[in-house]
Amino acid sequence: MYRYRSCFLSVLLCLVILCSAAQAVNLQITVQDSLDNVSIPHATVFLDGNEYARTNNYGQVLYLHDGTSDHVVMVSMDGYDDWKQTIAKNETTLLVNMSRKALLLKVSLYDSDTLGPVSGAMVNVSAENSTQSEQSNTAGNATFGVNATMLYSIDITAPNYQSRSGTVDMGTENKEVQFWLLSGNKFSFVVKDKDSQEPVQGAEVYLNAILAGKTDERGILSTPVTRGQMYTIEIKKDGYDTVTESRTISESDALYTAEIAKAPLGAFVYVYDDNHNPLNGADIYINGNLSGTTNEYGRGTFPDLVFGSYPVEVRKTGYVPSNRTIDVSNKSEDYTFTLSFENADLTVFVQDKDLKNIPNATIALDGTASGQTDDHGQFVTKVKFNQIYNITASHDGYQAASVQKQVIQGNATASVNISLEKTMDWGFIGMIVIIAIVVLVLFAAIRIFGKKPGHHIMRRNEI
Repeated sequence: MYRYRSCFLSVLLCLVILCSAAQAVNLQITVQDSLDNVSIPHATVFLDGNEYARTNNYGQVLYLHDGTSDHVVMVSMDGYDDWKQTIAKNETTLLVNMSRKALLLKVSLYDSDTLGPVSGAMVNVSAENSTQSEQSNTAGNATFGVNATMLYSIDITAPNYQSRSGTVDMGTENKEVQFWLLSGNKFSFVVKDKDSQEPVQGAEVYLNAILAGKTDERGILSTPVTRGQMYTIEIKKDGYDTVTESRTISESDALYTAEIAKAPLGAFVYVYDDNHNPLNGADIYINGNLSGTTNEYGRGTFPDLVFGSYPVEVRKTGYVPSNRTIDVSNKSEDYTFTLSFENADLTVFVQDKDLKNIPNATIALDGTASGQTDDHGQFVTKVKFNQIYNITASHDGYQAASVQKQVIQGNATASVNISLEKTMDWGFIGMIVIIAIVVLVLFAAIRIFGKKPGHHIMRRNEI
């Protein structure tokens, strides 16, 4: 009995295993391009919202599941619209046709002479037996709906212009391409500053040593040329290095762009003081940076300066800084700066011979009145270093007095004493003289008119 029961359980277990094996399902997923049926490798496959795998080089992924439920399959790939679908649990193969993304291709057309837009041109865009045509609008643009990751051919025709052709690989994003259309037999030269990329006006363009013309305010010169011919092109401009190149201007060439670099012109900066003496050791700042120091002749040399404008500041201890903008346009020009002495405080003390302070005394510097002393006989003023001043003090009742003073650089404050002598009071002296004279006159008058008559005495012999 026990032996039959064991056999029954063994058979039942085998049946369960066989049933389980029978329910396992292999799902072969193949991903291809819906347009050309080419397999797509490296596409990402999602199962039930989770990333599962990437397709192999054949665009395939194998999915093994238990076959008990349906599955949501989604496939994603750059340049294609996402594909999503629910797959029955018993499906064993799945063919995914991916549609390429719809993109925009914008074709912009410009006149190579005027650089303005070209309207009314016929633009044809084609790929794999499919062609679209559109005329450029007033802005010179024609826009087409295209597919991602495709190669398109572009053909352009316009009245009075040479035909143009080209190709564009769309990739996975919208794209804009530009074409320069040749007008007749003209050819355009575009000249820019190498550093600033700004147009250079007035640049001379030579073709085989013959002046073809000068660039306009846009940095452009349009001139007739014979295409298919070799030319030696020279571009010259004062303050710039000359650009020279030999090349053949072909039928497809629209314009020639040249970037010219400013040539080193150099400059000399001379620095003097107020007395026109050269200053040694003055620091010269160009564009805010310390660029050099003057020598014993007051000169700073800057050989690397190119054509242009530069803010320059000159500094030296004890002097007022000087700054201005210089324009470098010729070879090794001279630029002169004058530094004025810095001001120092000078105190003037005015006293009399008895060392008493004299308030309200007038102070003059080099003959020019500057102010008056205060109640303490002091006057404070500003003077320049290293300059000799003639200082005069004057006051009613005193004789004016002058001294010379020079404040040496480094002495922030200085002083000078002026002593005044009192003047003679001639009015008072005259009054005394007059009084003395009056007294003498009165005294003389008294002597003359104040005598009494004398008595005559008879002598004996007069009887």
